[in-house]
Amino acid sequence: MDHYKYVVVVLVYRNVKDLTECIGSVYDKIPNSKIIVVNAFYDEKSREKIQKIALDSDCVFINIENKGYSYGNNRGIEYAQKNFNFEYIIISNPDIIIGKFNDDIIRHHSEYGIIAPRIITASGRYQNPMGVIRNKLSEKLEFMGFEKNNKFLLMLGIGINKLIRKVAVMIHQFNKKPYRIYEAHGSFLMMSHTVIDTLYPVYDENMFLFAEEGVLAYKAQKAGIKTGQFDEIIIHHKEDGSMKLSNLSINDEMKKANLYFYKKYVAGL
Repeated sequence: MDHYKYVVVVLVYRNVKDLTECIGSVYDKIPNSKIIVVNAFYDEKSREKIQKIALDSDCVFINIENKGYSYGNNRGIEYAQKNFNFEYIIISNPDIIIGKFNDDIIRHHSEYGIIAPRIITASGRYQNPMGVIRNKLSEKLEFMGFEKNNKFLLMLGIGINKLIRKVAVMIHQFNKKPYRIYEAHGSFLMMSHTVIDTLYPVYDENMFLFAEEGVLAYKAQKAGIKTGQFDEIIIHHKEDGSMKLSNLSINDEMKKANLYFYKKYVAGL
């Protein structure tokens, strides 16, 4: 089997316009890498375009049913396991551009099985760390907010977590060394081969979209896997990634995913 240090799984749903730039960015900045483009099927026209971009750019192309983030990324991870020897899997959205990739710092901090880069949105907001510590109070408040359609409880839970994140970022803003966090944003993250084997299947396919980061963080902590914030790796995320709080409680998919996550993983129901 071919060996690559980094295998990058890019799950795509209709997003043709960003894919070429994403692929170019990965191959330009990440050494010894191979990209697997996973197309969550929408129609033949988009499949043909995405397939052509992938194959013309020396990527592997896989076409699958559109069953969501977890399903699509699991299929990409499975392909990598069967066909490549690798050290790290990178899970990436197609709408990212790599600003800086520091291979040396990854090599010198192998104690972190999951790596969260500095992800900067179009509006300049940092998406990592999503969670610095596991905050059971925030988990409970957010669950109650979704369950009861109570925006106050939902916003309170999110707000507490955001405050902790801001304090952590302020403390570490001048420190170039990675530091331990609990939860990494899903638009671009790295996992070692050992992590993949330990957590397999990595993502819970009962969820279509949302709350995947919470599942990964919970499973990793339970398995004793360290997640590190690496600010020396910089990712630009074109999609702002923000959602108005007023819309959170009426987003059915978000509500369903978060209720499922809490009941199965936190409450153990």
